[in-house]
Amino acid sequence: MRILSPAFASFAQAKFDERAELLKPLASTIAAGLARVDNADVAALIKNYYGTLPLTDVFDADFSVFESIARQAVELRATSPWCRDVDEDIFIHFVATPRVNNEPFVDSWPILRKELAERIAGMSAHDAVLETNYWCCETATYQTADERTLGPLGMLASGNGRCGEESTYLVTALRANGIPARQIYTPLWAHCDDNHAWVEAYVDGEWYYLGACEPEEALNRGWFTAASGRAMLVHTRLFSDYGCDFERDRSILAREGSQVIVNQTAAYGPTVKLTVTVTDEAGEPAPCAYVRLTLVNSAEWGDIAHLIADECGHAQIVIGKGTLRVIAATENQMADTLVDTGECDHVELTLHDVDTAAAAAWRDIDVHAPADHPAPSCPLTPEQAASGRARKHEADQMRTERVAGFVEEARRLANAAGHGKDECLAYYEQAFANAPEVDRFLSVDNGADRVQLLSTLTSKDFRDLTADVLEDHLAGARAMHDAAIAYLEREGAKDAAEELYVKYVLAPRIMFEQLSSFRSYFVETFDAATVEEFRADPRRVWDMICENLDFTASEHVKKLCASPRGAWLSRQGSPVTCRALFVAICRTFGIAARQNPHDRAIEYYHQGAFVAVERAEHTADVTFTSTVEPGPGYFQAWSVARLETSVTVAGTRALGFEALDFWGASVQDGSCTLPLPAGDYRLVCSTRLPNGDTQAAERTFHVSDAGTDKPIELVLREPEASQMLEDIALEAFALRDADGNVVDAAKIAAEHGSDSHPVAISFLEPGMEPTEHLLNELREQAERVAETDLPLVLVISDPSQLDDPTLARTLPTLTGVTIAYDDFTELPEKLARRMFANPEKLPLTVLACKQLDGSLRGVYATAGYNVGTVDLLMKLITLV
Repeated sequence: MRILSPAFASFAQAKFDERAELLKPLASTIAAGLARVDNADVAALIKNYYGTLPLTDVFDADFSVFESIARQAVELRATSPWCRDVDEDIFIHFVATPRVNNEPFVDSWPILRKELAERIAGMSAHDAVLETNYWCCETATYQTADERTLGPLGMLASGNGRCGEESTYLVTALRANGIPARQIYTPLWAHCDDNHAWVEAYVDGEWYYLGACEPEEALNRGWFTAASGRAMLVHTRLFSDYGCDFERDRSILAREGSQVIVNQTAAYGPTVKLTVTVTDEAGEPAPCAYVRLTLVNSAEWGDIAHLIADECGHAQIVIGKGTLRVIAATENQMADTLVDTGECDHVELTLHDVDTAAAAAWRDIDVHAPADHPAPSCPLTPEQAASGRARKHEADQMRTERVAGFVEEARRLANAAGHGKDECLAYYEQAFANAPEVDRFLSVDNGADRVQLLSTLTSKDFRDLTADVLEDHLAGARAMHDAAIAYLEREGAKDAAEELYVKYVLAPRIMFEQLSSFRSYFVETFDAATVEEFRADPRRVWDMICENLDFTASEHVKKLCASPRGAWLSRQGSPVTCRALFVAICRTFGIAARQNPHDRAIEYYHQGAFVAVERAEHTADVTFTSTVEPGPGYFQAWSVARLETSVTVAGTRALGFEALDFWGASVQDGSCTLPLPAGDYRLVCSTRLPNGDTQAAERTFHVSDAGTDKPIELVLREPEASQMLEDIALEAFALRDADGNVVDAAKIAAEHGSDSHPVAISFLEPGMEPTEHLLNELREQAERVAETDLPLVLVISDPSQLDDPTLARTLPTLTGVTIAYDDFTELPEKLARRMFANPEKLPLTVLACKQLDGSLRGVYATAGYNVGTVDLLMKLITLV
């Protein structure tokens, strides 16, 4: 009996047929695979995958992967109590779809089902979701990493990942066991830097949110509850348009390549339907104009949404209430404006030629973040809160022990390996449970180039690499070693030839693509005469790529880079994929090549240096200056964007400013010098206020072949003290004294004055430099603190920390100080996030006022190293 509807079967067949031309290189493989499939529903799902998933998946994954996932999905539809009766479009998009974000495309479902099936069997959907999240916490937790997305199996093997990886992990675990789930994403926060991803699960006909690997005893809870209510955009992704009505829902549905973006912002906070009208210089509608919505994040104008104007020049979107820069562009013209969507729901833009000279003077811009408005949330009973803390503590211990076991086993393998233990130990340790793959690669022979190859990988690579992929790269590079050295020596690198060979020929990693085999394929693909042409002039590789590859934007996802083999086989490649393909072909044939880490342009080694293929080869040193201390950091207080025409998510070309990646650069000793090719640029400086608003300043400048006439001074605006204040309700929290008694900060504040009297609560990390600075400031300004009658609650984790020399010197100088204790496992992070301060840094200082009802309202918070914290507190308490 058929489980899936005739309507879906027809949809899948139609999508499959529409791609027939693109799928020609795989036609015989697909036909043979489908001929073996004896289930019509499985066949329909396979056709759906081939017809709707990004082409990168279609050409990089084996037919067996699609078949396995389809069979499991059909089984779940037939047997799972959690998805058996949900609407078919919910099942197709949020159970049967194997892709969540831009993770590696592999079949991880069997392992995740084996881990969880018995544990959650017989549970309600609600309890199964909570229990799955506890399992995720037992096996993985948060840790920052590079921008390549680790897959669920890599997370399981290593025990940590960033939020996008955690949420992909949980969504995949839920889908693998028949529970509809989706990743929810805010591209950029408006009130602070960075972004975030979390999860929604479908329970009893409704969607509920939860923090991935951050279990609680109820749904619709997470540290991001307050933050998500301030998001300008919250969305999820579909990888097909089954059941979508774009005419009816055009303000919440948008196509981005092969994805459908589903706008979920209204579920989290106040919104407005913004209409953008784009016209040309004659006042006529500008159909197909590319519209970008941007906000200030990490000191740059970053994109949160992309729209395409309709035949009337209109585009609509549901958006949060705050400041946006709306940009409309074609290949040669552009227009932009600032809009506060809390006050305006319609903007009009007229396209024109760009005159950067007119914007060369500094311009101040006040950027308003959405007001504090926590998303709907489910409160916990005291019993639930206590149970949740206990289970979270247990899960943390289980994970710690589990990961320690991985590391211990990895060290055992390293000790037994033929290569030097000291030389390779770190590679085994970074692989965690994947260490056997490292060992399998190193165990083939004792060649030094095996270790050299591993030295080029990122820490994340070790968690999901395979020995077979590395072997393909090593064998290919060995075959080309002599030719590569000859090439490098010919190009003037006699003294550095071996070093360049290792980094830019032997290395499997190009940028942040998924590692894959490609060398043996390209060796078989190109004949000797063509290879000699490549070596004589590496630009010929790029010419060949441009001549042979097409890019059908509607079949791809911008963030997915196809494997080089898949790109050449399919003859399809986004600009990102084509650049990776260039480097891959060059390295295959012994030509040192790379992507520039700053603008990701492709380069090859020529006459003693790396030269660019797409952009001008020459760069000029441009110096930026500042007297601010500590020196402003790039992507923290300032950034530079270059005016250029690039390919949009719709496949068209559009003019715009694209930020350059000089992450890690900062002004030192008053200046910072960046290498910039000739062109027009926009410089943005920003100061983030505690309430989430930003005081920005920007200007344009031109770089000639000779650089700029003089250094450019950064302009960082200085906010008024009153602009540093917030008004945020804080949940009740309990600290303890040395005897275990409750320390009530609100009560301490009341003892020093009226109900609105402030209290400063500081979570300290004695012995660490940021805390040392704060304590030194308190000691130096002790008299001033006493005069203001500001009570201080200094929180530490252990009585032994009272012996810290700086803390011991400071305490006798202070009056009105209370020492309190906390285990620091939850409260500092919770308070920091509620106050929109950095949750990863200590000391955390919160200035709060007692209210008539006995609660506290936060008015200011700061975390980490901030010179002048005490002086600022003294100014602020005069205003509250």
